[in-house]
Amino acid sequence: MSNKKNKEIEIHDSESEEEQESGSERDSDFDSDGNYVGDKELQADFEGRNPEDCDFHGIKQLLRQLFLKSNVELGGLAQIIISQNYVGSVVKQCLDDGQDDDDEDDGSDGVFGITTVINITKRKEEPCIQQIRTLLTTLADDNADDRTKALVKKILSNDAEHVGLVINERILNIPAAISVPLFTSLQGELDKVVKKNMPYTFQYLIWICKTYNTGEESSEVLFANQEEKPIADEALASFDVDVTEQADLSQWDYDGGALTPCRKVLIFDGSKFSHLVRLIKEEVESA
Repeated sequence: MSNKKNKEIEIHDSESEEEQESGSERDSDFDSDGNYVGDKELQADFEGRNPEDCDFHGIKQLLRQLFLKSNVELGGLAQIIISQNYVGSVVKQCLDDGQDDDDEDDGSDGVFGITTVINITKRKEEPCIQQIRTLLTTLADDNADDRTKALVKKILSNDAEHVGLVINERILNIPAAISVPLFTSLQGELDKVVKKNMPYTFQYLIWICKTYNTGEESSEVLFANQEEKPIADEALASFDVDVTEQADLSQWDYDGGALTPCRKVLIFDGSKFSHLVRLIKEEVESA
């Protein structure tokens, strides 16, 4: 199983000594999802690779950030991601010269991100996918308007129109810039497998974004992955879910008050994926 070396991206995010000292005095270094948010100097090179067996625990940890305490068997979902290693990438730190992959214990601490898409129509009989489909239906019933509920029911009940679940998850301190090569690569991979008549032509895409709510009606929704902000306007339908009760910490302090952890579920026309990738690139480049 070969590794991808063509999506390497350098990330240099350093802070002044004064900023670092200030960050070290903060009361909490973790956000509402249990992710580390402390201020530390980050100077590292990262690259996208094919998911491998050794990435199982790291992928599972990242999936837990997204699904929290939902009834989804994350180990099974991680196995699916690894099994379709020709689509999607994990983010890992570039190895130093002379260092082998075998130098890592089991890879569980070396996965910094995952970007992929899973066909939840073709794989609907697999237990973890059944759980995800049930979760989406339940979340829509509890949080969406009637039109969106009907759309979710429609796309999950029609096996003739395939639905892709986009997963875009990473640890908080990895900047949004890394999303551009990852999604560009994913788009290219999807084009290749579709030409081979593999089941990756999607009529619909479902994308679950991590967001934060300030509790102010006029306030802007804050996206944990900044590159996802512009794609929300392109959705056929969407709804928000408050996950405060599932998060280890209910709120995350920020300059304007406190943020409540949420999930924004977006539904897209599957043919718009390349357009969504372009919007992601434009968002990152304009930041």
